[in-house]
Amino acid sequence: MASEFLEANLKEFEGWECDCCPNSNTSRYESVVEEFREILRSHSLVGYHCTKLTREEIDSTSSNGLVLQNGVSLGARIDRILRTGSISPEVAHSLKEENQADECNRKNMLWFCFYAPSIAGECGIGRFFRFWGGEALYNSHENNPTTRPLLRSLGIPSIVKVNLPISSMKDTSFPDGAMARVLLSSADHRLKKPITHEGYSIRDVSAQNIIQIIEHPSESFIELTECKAWKKYAI
Repeated sequence: MASEFLEANLKEFEGWECDCCPNSNTSRYESVVEEFREILRSHSLVGYHCTKLTREEIDSTSSNGLVLQNGVSLGARIDRILRTGSISPEVAHSLKEENQADECNRKNMLWFCFYAPSIAGECGIGRFFRFWGGEALYNSHENNPTTRPLLRSLGIPSIVKVNLPISSMKDTSFPDGAMARVLLSSADHRLKKPITHEGYSIRDVSAQNIIQIIEHPSESFIELTECKAWKKYAI
């Protein structure tokens, strides 16, 4: 149904998703996008979450799924590695005090790319695999001589492959534009943006939607990331 709707209404995306045509009527375009997104709510996307997880976290994700990332969930993760003796109470305090987990552009979001991670390249995904805790944590500690090496030593580079319900995403993360660009490209239109699509979930991802957790240095991980060709972020 989604593909049929898009094909029937593709002309309304001309000018908005390509720069070789004039924009279609604004009100008509917005109406079509809204209708298309309503159709997409019943569909799912295969997405990849690039991260670094401890063995305990890998097992927990397999059993319980992914939880939204925020200050509370990050604090719980820090407490777990503190209990294992991997970090000191002083370091745990520093990690909890200095992070970006509750910033408005990160709080309660789980980010995914809906294409092979290798397309993002070393600069796009390399740091996700290099430091434990995610971007919200390592951004505040990457230049810290005490916490940087600890975050570097923790965890296993991992790709969490999921079947993500589109309904769990913000409307602005829906793939309507990317899907339209696929068809426009096939008709030789000059696209405004790449076809590749990224977005974030605003809900936890249940265990039943976890397809696979792909760990470094498995063949699948190397194939998905092409990390053997990396230089700056060698794993």
